[in-house]
Amino acid sequence: MNKEFVEYLKSRISIVDVISARIRLQKVGNIWKALCPFHKEKTGSFNVDESKGLYHCFGCGAGGDAIKFVMEYEKVSFMAAVEAIANQYGITVPKKEKKIEKDPKERLFSIMNYSKDYFIDSLNSKNNSVARDYLNLRKIHKEQIDKFQLGFAPNNSDLLNKLKKKGFSEEELIRTGIFIKSSYRNELINRYKGRLIFPIIDSFDRCVGFGGRILDKSEKAKYINSPETEIYKKSEQLYGYNLARKGKSRQIIISEGYLDVISLHQAGFDGAIAPLGTAISAHQIYMCWKVCNNPIIALDGDSAGIKASYRWIDKILAHLEPGKSFKFAALPQGSDPDLLVYNNQISAITEAIKNAVPLSQWLWDGGFSLYPSETPEQKAELVEKMLQKAKTIKNGSIKNFYIQDIRKKQRSLYKRKELVTRKENFQSASSAKEKIEKILVVTLINHPYIIGKVMEDFIKLEFGDVKMRVLKERILRNYMDFSENNSSGFLKSMIELQDTADQKFGTIGTHADFVNRRVPDDVAIKGWSELLKRYLSDPLLDEDLEKATTNFVFSEDDWLRLRTLKNEILNRGKR
Repeated sequence: MNKEFVEYLKSRISIVDVISARIRLQKVGNIWKALCPFHKEKTGSFNVDESKGLYHCFGCGAGGDAIKFVMEYEKVSFMAAVEAIANQYGITVPKKEKKIEKDPKERLFSIMNYSKDYFIDSLNSKNNSVARDYLNLRKIHKEQIDKFQLGFAPNNSDLLNKLKKKGFSEEELIRTGIFIKSSYRNELINRYKGRLIFPIIDSFDRCVGFGGRILDKSEKAKYINSPETEIYKKSEQLYGYNLARKGKSRQIIISEGYLDVISLHQAGFDGAIAPLGTAISAHQIYMCWKVCNNPIIALDGDSAGIKASYRWIDKILAHLEPGKSFKFAALPQGSDPDLLVYNNQISAITEAIKNAVPLSQWLWDGGFSLYPSETPEQKAELVEKMLQKAKTIKNGSIKNFYIQDIRKKQRSLYKRKELVTRKENFQSASSAKEKIEKILVVTLINHPYIIGKVMEDFIKLEFGDVKMRVLKERILRNYMDFSENNSSGFLKSMIELQDTADQKFGTIGTHADFVNRRVPDDVAIKGWSELLKRYLSDPLLDEDLEKATTNFVFSEDDWLRLRTLKNEILNRGKR
């Protein structure tokens, strides 16, 4: 075996990737740990140091590099281990002893990495405040800007000139996807000019592509993404994966866009990633499983997000393995991770992830949510669709269990007069209780000066609807942030909430006149208080209230501050 090739292979691989493809690793600090595959043990003494490229077991003394691990684990020769690792990374093993020529793709990687650094410097330049202002507006912290290596592409030819001076040809620059040739002037143009740049980094921390977001509203395309190139295949990359695979949580959370991923990381979800297209590929599925056995798909809480996740099921089912699946988290309708983090509604994301639904249940619930199921014929057709999906599972054991599960759920339909599904995970609530919740919340949004008068009762309410809990938390946060010297800030924040309420619940005023902003505050508070009594008249609601009161943690200082603020609001309302 050519020694130069072996050294080249070692420079291209990650020992963590090689070993985690064969056993389950867990990150503890800077070290990865596992139960040793070479001897029986109950407490993991097997350590992998990615920075050194070595593994060592403190129990049996086994140790070495990635090649040694594959030799010992798969009981193969040195050459067979090298070939196995090379195949894992798609690297061709030379058949003859000859000097290894430098991979021509390395020049493309050099162009990409140089351009990435140039975009980063441009973002930090005094002359490019527009992109920084946008990130500040979206509340993206500098820590995340640096972590994701965000940049800005100026509307000039400076980068082009610098790359040419470094000896790169026009043909090479075009092959990277950064530049396109103008048919008008026959010159190279930066594809991303004037845009905020999101570098796409692969598992080896190399820049392979870019996403560019519009900052000038005159541009038509909101996002422009790298075309597929020799070094960039959308189906083989996941945005943020280079960070997620090193994250402490070891929990993959799949969202939709660049800013969703960045916002989730900012909120502490260090396993957040996003596919770079509308579907998930087999390669991406296995990438996720390298990190955890049950990645969670958390798409936007609207019908489009639900439909997208349901389409993903077709791809995932075919590749299911024992112990490896996916879960689905339903975010509040009309929201996405970026919006929830922006509004400091991280608890809504945490709750959605905590209550993530197994794939088998999502297959059933999603089907009855998205497709007609009113008549016996429609139900039968829908169940048949699910069975056909289950039959695409390649693993025979899992396939049989899925078919059994669907048949069991089908039999339960015959025992009930009405179809009962979990449509509340997917659709807007329409029950009387949930309408009352909307009225109670929207009334306070439209009449901010009465909040102080009802605050103690409002705090104790435990809403069943996730969207209402999100709005309740925003109202409470706005009120707690209010001070005598910042009354304008309080009103501004409530006016922003009014715009949100108008868009999402504009018709709720037809159920109660006192909701409307034109109604005097004294009429609104009277209507609100009477409706609250009705809301609490149900014994089940009394239990919810008692539970909420018991679990609500509020310090004595907070109560004193609330009383002070309440008096201030009362006095202000009299003026």
